[in-house]
Amino acid sequence: MNEKDWQIIYTVWQYHNITRAAEQLFTSQPALSYRLKQIERKLGVLLFEESGRQIVFSAQGRYLAQHAEKMLNESQQLRQTLQSLNLPRQGELRIGVTSNYAAYCLPEILARFSQQHSGIRVNLVSGLSEEMYQKLQREEIHVALVKDDYHWRDGKRLVDIDDYWLVSQQPLDLKLLPQLPQIRINHGGHITHLIERWWNANFTLAPRIAMQVDKLEVCLAMVERGLGYAIVSSYQPLSDRLWCQPLQVAGTALKSRTWLLYRHASSDASVILPFVEMFADLS
Repeated sequence: MNEKDWQIIYTVWQYHNITRAAEQLFTSQPALSYRLKQIERKLGVLLFEESGRQIVFSAQGRYLAQHAEKMLNESQQLRQTLQSLNLPRQGELRIGVTSNYAAYCLPEILARFSQQHSGIRVNLVSGLSEEMYQKLQREEIHVALVKDDYHWRDGKRLVDIDDYWLVSQQPLDLKLLPQLPQIRINHGGHITHLIERWWNANFTLAPRIAMQVDKLEVCLAMVERGLGYAIVSSYQPLSDRLWCQPLQVAGTALKSRTWLLYRHASSDASVILPFVEMFADLS
């Protein structure tokens, strides 16, 4: 099936009349009828039901007509996107990103992006992964940099992997962790689940949460002053003043993964794709 076949099916569906459809397609009625028979033979279906002189689409025909509309729209969107990619990149790119990734990893990437695509304005919002993913679903942002792929079925790219570490001012006896003060970062649901998985694999008692903070730098400052231990991911090299031990579950290192989620078929692809390409070397 090519685009012309889809156009034929959709036009006949629109007019429910071979003569009028032939006029719209700039062909003759016999030629159009012959082409429809070829499509039926190629697909092994019947597009129409017997109903005198009136055109009545079969169940298969109705499904193909609806699919034809979708295929034609996607083809038009593809042509528009390809044409726009040849033009100077202009417009606004809306990015949602987790707070720690925004603080420690994204500034350098955005600086390079702005140098290469000065015509694209960046509108950035940061927060928890769940919040950014919801914004992507509601189309409030074009791309999301988040700590889970959320089984996203459109465009996605793994852009960063780092380890989780248990950090403290002094070496710890791990058996005593449930009795020691923990400084907890508000990671969000997915990361919290991963850390709880590690904790439950090693301890039967709940952790003793002494402080809850929302910034990695605040957490590490508290740890460096001996106020408790923490579980963090290594966006940047950790201070050599800290005692650090990687976390493992069943002998496998616990990893922090950052995903770039976006939509392939978007009217804003000319500003989305250049940003996605910035991460090509990281995937």
